[in-house]
Amino acid sequence: MGDSETPRDIWRDSVIRAAAEASRLQPLASILLAAALLLILGQYVIGPISEVFFNEYDPGDGRDYESLIHQIVEAAPPLILAWGLWETRNYLGRLARGEVWGPATAMLLGRIGDALLWAAAIAMIVVPNIQNWVSGGFGGFDWNFEAEYLVLAGLGLLLSLIARVVRNVVEVAAALKADNDQIV
Repeated sequence: MGDSETPRDIWRDSVIRAAAEASRLQPLASILLAAALLLILGQYVIGPISEVFFNEYDPGDGRDYESLIHQIVEAAPPLILAWGLWETRNYLGRLARGEVWGPATAMLLGRIGDALLWAAAIAMIVVPNIQNWVSGGFGGFDWNFEAEYLVLAGLGLLLSLIARVVRNVVEVAAALKADNDQIV
């Protein structure tokens, strides 16, 4: 820190750099979101529907529709992850506007974590049970306990909790700043 630079100048410069970097990253988040939505639409909706309508099948046989329902249910976790990309895009937009720390910005970080957590939980618990029910299995409880889902859930949970802590600290700091500004 030079003699002429104050902590406020250093903070302002770092916010400007963060905003510039976020404005470069936001289009990437938008592209990834669009690509994810197109892939989800093609893989889980258009592909299965076209298979049901363009393959030879016996209309009385429910297996084709069962397969379609399985595909649509399997689309839930990727759709929730796409929501996480949407929230990431929003977070980068706030950073690009210079809103580095604030309750709303911290809340967006929490939503990204929530998306990761919910996608993992639905993939592990909801999807296998709905598919079992659609296939005619009514007994027991199924779950898809895979390492990647556990890691995704852990990352989501920790990001949500970190965002909650950061949001609380930011709210206290904002209140202290407001009190300090009234004194000055």
